Amino acid sequence: MKKKEYIFVGLLIALLVISTIYSYIRYQRVYEVQSFLYDLKKKSDATIEQLYTWKECRFHELSLNGKEISTDWGVVDMQGNEKRFPSVMSDNTLVLRYSEMHCDVCIDSIVSKLNVYKDSIGLDNIVLLTSSKNLSYIRKFRKINNIRFNVYKIDEAAESILLDIDMPYLFIYSSANKRVNNMFVPQKENAQLTNQYLHSILMKYYTK
Repeated sequence: MKKKEYIFVGLLIALLVISTIYSYIRYQRVYEVQSFLYDLKKKSDATIEQLYTWKECRFHELSLNGKEISTDWGVVDMQGNEKRFPSVMSDNTLVLRYSEMHCDVCIDSIVSKLNVYKDSIGLDNIVLLTSSKNLSYIRKFRKINNIRFNVYKIDEAAESILLDIDMPYLFIYSSANKRVNNMFVPQKENAQLTNQYLHSILMKYYTK
């Protein structure tokens, strides 16, 4: 009788072990599937967000590219002197339009790239335009980022055309047609695009 009991207990234990192993294997498979689906969702969300950002950037580029720039616009330099737009912009000037409210990382990234091109493009051919009314902030910004380009605060007339799109952007000012040319919105997630843009600008306007 005891022998049968031992066999029964042994079979029960074996059954429990097999059941535990089976449950563990199923759990592992379920976990792997859930992990795969979670990673897939993260990648999908990131791709959708990136596509949305690209769409928004392209919209702004198409909207602002070709906008007319008035010679009556006023700017204020770092010494507080008021000047007219034509006096501070040479032909084929590369312009960075930004605001102190924009992403600091985005602005710093673009400025660092402009610093790389300052010799090949030329300091006089790069200008920063801002809508900030705090000259002290602008001076501090220049010092922190080792900026040697000219920085000007634009007036309301210029702001109505060179809109604040909540992102810094680059364009070429040509005194020939007085328009926004080669408008480009950099994306911090894709620095290579900014590098390609600056290289193409260098080759198009500043290489003879």
